[in-house]
Amino acid sequence: MGTVTVLRHPLADEQLQLIRNKESDISTFRNAITRLGGLLAIEATKDSPTKEVRVTTPMEVETTALALEDEKILLVPILRAGLGLVESFLNYLPKAKVAHIGMSRDHDTLQAKLYVNSLPKNLGDFKQIMVLDPMLATGNSCVKALEVLAEFGADTSKIKVVCAFAVKEGLEQIEQKYPQVNVVTGVIDPLLTNIGYISPGCGDAGDRLYLL
Repeated sequence: MGTVTVLRHPLADEQLQLIRNKESDISTFRNAITRLGGLLAIEATKDSPTKEVRVTTPMEVETTALALEDEKILLVPILRAGLGLVESFLNYLPKAKVAHIGMSRDHDTLQAKLYVNSLPKNLGDFKQIMVLDPMLATGNSCVKALEVLAEFGADTSKIKVVCAFAVKEGLEQIEQKYPQVNVVTGVIDPLLTNIGYISPGCGDAGDRLYLL
């Protein structure tokens, strides 16, 4: 069974209140998502692959150190909103590769439909895959993305889902269908509305990042 990790830190709370606030303008919202994304990146990379390297210090002493193998990490933002977390992760993982999965949601059925897939053919070469999506609501888009990754040959035990907001319905769907996938989230909210929105949430993250 995968684990669910919730950020517990005043710095995360500070960004979440800015993200939730309907009075936050687009600049404030984007900056808060970026800062929260940095905290999520730190948490999500706790078990990222490392390699031992040798360095010489200013004391002219050679010693060993650990370096991230970020070239072996693949970031997969789910379009559109997932793009809001990419910069935060690349700040810490500058050599990571980025592939995009685009989902559109049928507002009547709440089902996800794939419209973009730029996954590379060598998914087996990556030691860790981070699926980025600020809102884990019904879980339909995320599970569809996991399904596409699995079809392309990804080892789902190496996948981590990273989101800012989650609800139990989305978490339960991932656990049911991909129990080995770990989730890192900024917060778990109490309610999924009948139109598939997280409440209290922050509204439509994609719209607030790019349209309003």
